[in-house]
Amino acid sequence: MKQTAYPFLSELNPQQLEAVTHLNGPLAVYAGAGSGKTRVIIYRIAFLLEQGIPMENILAVTFTNKAAGEMKSRISTLIQASKSPKWMGTFHSICLKILRMEAKHISLNSGFVVIDEEDSLSLIKDCMKEMNIDIKRINPKSIYNAISDAKIQMVELEDYLKSAGQSYFTEIVYSIFSLYEKRKRETSCLDFDDLITQTIYLFEHHPAVLEKYQEIFQYILVDEYQDINYSQYRFLQLISGKYNNICVVGDDDQSIYSFRGASPDVMLKFTTDFPNPKMIKLEQNYRCSKTILSASNAIVKNNHKREKKVLWTDNENGNPLHLIICMNEKDEAQKIVRIIQEQKIQENRSYNDFVILYRVNVASRNFEEALIENGIPYQLIGGYRFYQRKEIKDFLAYIRIVFNPLDRISINRVINYPKRNIGSVFIHKIDEISVKNNIDFLHACRHLIKNDKSSTRGKKGLEEFLSVIDYGIEHINSQKLSVLCENLLKKSDMITTLYQEYPDYIAKEKEANLLELITAIRRFELEHPAGTVQDFLSEVALFSDSDQFDAVADKVTMMTVHSVKGLEFPIVFMSAMEEGLFPHYLSNTNAEALEEERRLCYVGMTRAKKDLYISYAMNREIYGKTSRTNSSRFISEIPEEMLEVVKGRANIHSENTVSEFFGTKLIPKTISHHAEIYEKEKQIPIDLDSIQTGDEIDHKIWGRGVVLSIESVNQDSVLRIHFDTVGERLLNLRFAPIKKI
Repeated sequence: MKQTAYPFLSELNPQQLEAVTHLNGPLAVYAGAGSGKTRVIIYRIAFLLEQGIPMENILAVTFTNKAAGEMKSRISTLIQASKSPKWMGTFHSICLKILRMEAKHISLNSGFVVIDEEDSLSLIKDCMKEMNIDIKRINPKSIYNAISDAKIQMVELEDYLKSAGQSYFTEIVYSIFSLYEKRKRETSCLDFDDLITQTIYLFEHHPAVLEKYQEIFQYILVDEYQDINYSQYRFLQLISGKYNNICVVGDDDQSIYSFRGASPDVMLKFTTDFPNPKMIKLEQNYRCSKTILSASNAIVKNNHKREKKVLWTDNENGNPLHLIICMNEKDEAQKIVRIIQEQKIQENRSYNDFVILYRVNVASRNFEEALIENGIPYQLIGGYRFYQRKEIKDFLAYIRIVFNPLDRISINRVINYPKRNIGSVFIHKIDEISVKNNIDFLHACRHLIKNDKSSTRGKKGLEEFLSVIDYGIEHINSQKLSVLCENLLKKSDMITTLYQEYPDYIAKEKEANLLELITAIRRFELEHPAGTVQDFLSEVALFSDSDQFDAVADKVTMMTVHSVKGLEFPIVFMSAMEEGLFPHYLSNTNAEALEEERRLCYVGMTRAKKDLYISYAMNREIYGKTSRTNSSRFISEIPEEMLEVVKGRANIHSENTVSEFFGTKLIPKTISHHAEIYEKEKQIPIDLDSIQTGDEIDHKIWGRGVVLSIESVNQDSVLRIHFDTVGERLLNLRFAPIKKI
């Protein structure tokens, strides 16, 4: 092999080059944070293609759909080709594609609909209601989790009680599990876990189909291998069984998804799972400054269950880690927002250079309020996703019914929305017709309309519902999806209903969301000229939190530490670093859980390229309760010389001193010293002139403005100010970076 024939290989370091050019046999690449693992996967695929391996014989499994899309684009650019690997995506998207093509082998309708967690929960509640099980006594989410865990561990329904052990709860789970599976089969639905388990079932019960895909997938690459669960592991075992050309890339120090069934063990035992594997470590970090990397290493080295490696970098030393000590959660949010404002001006930074991380989603609220208050644009990742909004799910239900008339979950959702006087008694009547005549629900609806001579309001409403569905079924193959959806939206009368149900400003927002859905469908049609309704619904079903992230938008990003995996930012804020929050209180009595919390902290820290800020509050209100807190143990694991306290006045007045907040708690010398510094800084008075309506003021970012009104909100003075640059804004007088002209 002449490497000169592949100029892109010259861009790799020796270890990356070895990983990229290893052609046959199992390969495990231990890729530390920021060591170029994505580059290795992309260049390895390009190398395989240049070696003459057909594109259709390469399978690349990624952790997110977004990562798959970016990889495809980079591969095409790298080898200057218009095509990229056909089989590239998440486990779920790969398995979905296989099931669509091979459904007949396992008596599955190839037009099945994929239901999300909310729909699964809804179906479980329906099953519980049918079985007279009180959802106030038995939490449906607990049932859902138990069923999902069983599927991840590849436990068959008939073996569930034997595997889980007999108890009152497991017997309840078993009975609901059984009915849940029956109802899904009747309505041609699969849940997320089914996508993988049904593919495995297909392979295990149809050797010829397995052999077909083993022959197709001659070269397999798996990203984020440390985060796979048992069912995903079993899938890989099966498809790699013939050629064993499997390359896994991962880092046991970044295994953070035990709640999804993942474990760092899967990375650590690769050498025993596959014959004669090659192992390569990527330890050069290209992302972080020396200080950030050293601090991150200092924390993660305290874990015992890990492959020993020491990351290093040629990058500059950089700044110390910035420690922000706050009085409470509002003080924390205001300080972080103020730093963002200052950095944007002083360093000429864009808003998308900043990310605010937190361990739990509830911590985002105060940051949202502070960003809104200061007029700073942001994107919240992992919040209420677009495709989860009620109006979007309602309208998608119509499309799903048109595509799959057996989809009872979607029928239940919209048969009486907008209101059509179709109540539970009327629906029960239709169900009786369905059972008596052995026909599906929609056919039973038509049977009732044809044979029931009464003129009830429910019957009229049912006719209206069927007219929408029948229009869609009639035109699904003759109209473009975007045109069909525009017409269905009009016929359903949903927008009119929104303005009847909600105040105008909320209805307008919901209408805008529905119109944005039509725009998204048009975008889908442009990107997938041959795409079908089925393809669009599949894409929506596989949409994940990380797919929301827009790297180009000039907005501050907010997300959980779990969601930031695979991303990087110049400036990272690790917030709410307190015992009980990070590490989470549930890890207090579990050594393995604590090690995962430490890995999670390591992941968050190593997202930072230039500056890393760590903040904690000495007093925090969360879940409706205010408590005094201790700083996270992870802060004390950072060498003292790498930490620097952020100087600046406190935003929140308090009679309590820092020493009172700490009391007699045992805290590291470092934190005690930082607290003393903070106590002195807290005494600096807030220098704000008395401001009245009509005054001209100067804002640090927006410039000159005029005070239109002053209102009292929760004992704070809130100013309504008109700026020439950005229009009207509401600002809290205590926190606003303004002065009177």
